Amino acid sequence: MIRFLNLFQFIPFINRLIERKYYATGLGTYVLNSIFKVVFRINSGKFLFHFTSRATNTNKIFIVGDNKQSVYLSLATSGGCYYQAINGIEIGGGTIWSYNCSFISANHSFSDLKSHDNVAPIKIGNGVWLGSNVVVLPSVTIGSNSIIGAGSVVSKSIPDFAIAVGNPAKVIAMRCEKCLEKLPKESSVHEC
Repeated sequence: MIRFLNLFQFIPFINRLIERKYYATGLGTYVLNSIFKVVFRINSGKFLFHFTSRATNTNKIFIVGDNKQSVYLSLATSGGCYYQAINGIEIGGGTIWSYNCSFISANHSFSDLKSHDNVAPIKIGNGVWLGSNVVVLPSVTIGSNSIIGAGSVVSKSIPDFAIAVGNPAKVIAMRCEKCLEKLPKESSVHEC
């Protein structure tokens, strides 16, 4: 199929399909996502979102680093997600997430509920894995190669190579910087 698509790479949407590996979502999901974006103008912008997800201020969502294809695939395949990017969302390459995750970059102002607080953007490092139903709140930084357990609410920043779970999310263990295996929280030594 890829060889066939390469023949039509001069067409912009085919080129995006190949570069971002959207073909890995399956033809049905790709077509539905495209219909919701192009015909119904839902989640329009530079990315292809899953048709059951909702995104606001998509021009403030940025993908940084290498291996951007995994981020494109998570945007296109992880359904039921909510991307509120009023203050911005920066996602590192190699990051993946599951269904029903929420990325909320701004809270309402206490003094005026019609406006939002202007705070730092959400920053997610490279190679992060977010389980289903994770909520990431404003100004949070999640370090590279971290894992956030399903159902966690990330209200404070998480360091690199951390495994965090709960509401609010707390670091329960660390990962080895060489082999990425789980280390006990107290230990920093692992025999790779």
